[in-house]
Amino acid sequence: MCKIINSTRKFSIIFLILIMVLSFPLKPYAEDSLSISRWLIESELLENGDLYIEEDITFDFSGKFNGVFREIVLEKTSGVKNIEVGEIIDGEEIKYDNINKGKKGNSNVFTIDTNNNSKTITIYSPSKDQKKTFKIKYTVKNVAIKHNDTGELNYQFLGSENKTPIEFFSVNIKLPQNRNNKVKIFAHGPLNGMADFKDENLIHMEVEDVPKNTFVEGRILFPNNFIPKSSNLSNKSNYNNILKEEKALIKDIEKKELQKEKITKVLSYASLIAGGIGIITLAFFLSKLKRKINIYEKTSSNIIPEDCSPAVASYLTLSSSNTEVVVATILDLVRKGYFKIENNEEEGKSTNLNIIKIKDQDEGLLKHESFFIQWIIDTIGTGNSVDIESINKYGENYNDKFLEDFNKWQGLVKKETEDKGYLDLRVKKYGYILTVFSIIFFIISIATIAYGVIYGLFPLVISIIVFIYGLTLLSRKSDEGHAQYKSSF
Repeated sequence: MCKIINSTRKFSIIFLILIMVLSFPLKPYAEDSLSISRWLIESELLENGDLYIEEDITFDFSGKFNGVFREIVLEKTSGVKNIEVGEIIDGEEIKYDNINKGKKGNSNVFTIDTNNNSKTITIYSPSKDQKKTFKIKYTVKNVAIKHNDTGELNYQFLGSENKTPIEFFSVNIKLPQNRNNKVKIFAHGPLNGMADFKDENLIHMEVEDVPKNTFVEGRILFPNNFIPKSSNLSNKSNYNNILKEEKALIKDIEKKELQKEKITKVLSYASLIAGGIGIITLAFFLSKLKRKINIYEKTSSNIIPEDCSPAVASYLTLSSSNTEVVVATILDLVRKGYFKIENNEEEGKSTNLNIIKIKDQDEGLLKHESFFIQWIIDTIGTGNSVDIESINKYGENYNDKFLEDFNKWQGLVKKETEDKGYLDLRVKKYGYILTVFSIIFFIISIATIAYGVIYGLFPLVISIIVFIYGLTLLSRKSDEGHAQYKSSF
């Protein structure tokens, strides 16, 4: 009987692949350890063109942290001044001290580092599994520009350098005077945001679910007499040019959205078609490659299954490790009367078993079995016997040679498995075809899902099934091999 070493390695590999594919994120995960639930900004445009800002940032700490960072980008400004940091506790502001150099474990302090185009505020506040709201105050200098025909405030309240996702982000901008028909609002950033007047001199912008590395910008046009003390002068008329820029930007956004809709539609159809092709292809091959024998009738009959070696059985089922195959082969040769095993009493160690050859190779052995005896007994052993310790030492001292001979032996096992007709080699090409198809379906599905289209799940599931079936065809047993496999249970 063809005894098969009990193992589920092959199926475990397929199962792991399935789990890995199903675990592929349908959208990028936010950082689990740190997020911002609310980021509220109150700002005021001053008559000299500076912008005074107060930020209330609520961090949600999941885990242990020493503090947080806040980077202020200084592009298109003359710098920042009067930075203050505090924490809101029970509705009251607790001010933090500004120090030159902080270290891990500090609390209620902050440092300011100046880079080429930004200032980084490091807030030291050890936190663990809690929420904290920090208040940051500062003034951005000369952020507004005074043109001949208009004033312009163009400022990124949130830069793309932000590495933390935000659940809710809002900005209030207080103007020096009440609005008139010359005041225009343009908001740049996520398309789900909104901007409008909240009062006669107050502009409000807000957006939800802001991903990391995403900017939020406000561009406000107003009469230039709103900032009479500004020294940031352009000395040119720019009102109409800015309106044209913003109009072109809106058209560009609309064009991109239209392109996105077209791509989404194409990907939706592609996903449905790919899924349909996958089902048809799978059904075709399942029908074409259906087994032509009744395994249960054959194995339940009086036909005695062919006797094959553990090495062939192992290769047939992809079931056992190198050590298991060697041990099983030795025991099988003991069963067939070519080896016997004794305790090595001279060494005084019951674990150091001695394998003794009691019968020479003959025609009753397969080629790989004859090679195995010559390898174990003649090459590693004394020509008549070998003990377990000698095999271990040989493997350690002559590792390259050991692996070379082992691979030769496995090559003979593979050839004899194929010669016996246990493997259906003709279907390998179909396995490769289905594997390629599954990869194509997978790429289509991921591209579709990336655009937020649920139809992408259809080819994703089909690609997984086709991929697994394709893998099984690469090592599919023939009808005879399948019968031998079933006969061992």
